[in-house]
Amino acid sequence: MNVLLSSYVHWWNAEAAYAAAVAEVLRADGHRVWVLTRRGTYNGAQLRARGLDTLTDFPLWERHPRRLWRAIRALAEFQARERIDLVDVFRAQETPWHLLAARGQSVRVVRTRGSAQPIRGHWLNRKLYGQWCDGLIASSEVVRREMLRALRLPHEAVRTIYYPTDLPPHEDPARRDARRRELLDELGLPTDALLLCIVGRVYPEKGHAVLYDAMARLLHKHPRLALLVADKAFDDPPEFRSTVQAREAELGLSERVRWLGFRDDVRQVMALAHVGVIPSIASEVNCRVAVEFFSVGVPVVALPTGALPEVVRPGVSGAVAADHTPEALAAALEPLLADAALRERLGVDARREAETRFSRAHFLTETLAAFEAALRRPLSRT
Repeated sequence: MNVLLSSYVHWWNAEAAYAAAVAEVLRADGHRVWVLTRRGTYNGAQLRARGLDTLTDFPLWERHPRRLWRAIRALAEFQARERIDLVDVFRAQETPWHLLAARGQSVRVVRTRGSAQPIRGHWLNRKLYGQWCDGLIASSEVVRREMLRALRLPHEAVRTIYYPTDLPPHEDPARRDARRRELLDELGLPTDALLLCIVGRVYPEKGHAVLYDAMARLLHKHPRLALLVADKAFDDPPEFRSTVQAREAELGLSERVRWLGFRDDVRQVMALAHVGVIPSIASEVNCRVAVEFFSVGVPVVALPTGALPEVVRPGVSGAVAADHTPEALAAALEPLLADAALRERLGVDARREAETRFSRAHFLTETLAAFEAALRRPLSRT
């Protein structure tokens, strides 16, 4: 199969990572894959670092009508020359232009949606998604339900395919404990600390403040509690970081929190946590971090945001708080902090989830099924 993926994303966000995962699993399965992106973007750099074939000569973001039309025509010529079978589009903005480029060709157009932005349910979107696109994929059930509702689509019109994770080798528990003690000693934390970890950008919606307030409520029962903050700081607002750190000091947590910044070995650091925490109060329709914690055998406690209640299965891979308050997050964390055997069991089951439900093999199977269904669909564009 010859596949073109449209990922005109500036940053390395969840949508960009999802598109890259599609490209990687298809390429590994023997398919020819190209990824459309913008020149000079962080996304483009990440795609090239993965050895993926990127195309930056089709500026479908152009607002000048003549230049945009030239880009669409050039894309149509590329598709014909390379015998593209299917285009998978990851942003709404480019979808109409891909449909135009596919006119008169046998190319199928699939739209994959992994955004928390509301969908406009006007007639044109209903036409685009419900009739002209040959297949629809959602990155989670919460996204799928919104597509069905806003666009008045039949139940079977959208497939849910979760973001996958790769699987680091199993690590001997004794070796992991030794590495944890080494890291804690390096960071000036007690080597018997009960370690939480949060990974993500330092933005208000990521819920750092909620986690701090929850920690403050737990300290009287768990005085060994400590937190690692692995952040992706390339575009974080410094004013919010300052606000978070001020709250940290106000609650007396400064001696228990360590900011690691962005690390190339972040997955190895995540593996050392006793519990991964995702206190996001908005978005989270892809939940990359959750499945990455699963891949290293670490259970997750999360707020009930976006797709997190779908991804984190209570009693299997972690726990989900009852609501978005610090009290609810503390209550969800408490059983795991109090019971090492429970943490161990949930960690084993979380790893099993990564090996099955969120594996790259499963992701490939589901993606190929969606693409093959699109290829079988009679063309509705003339």
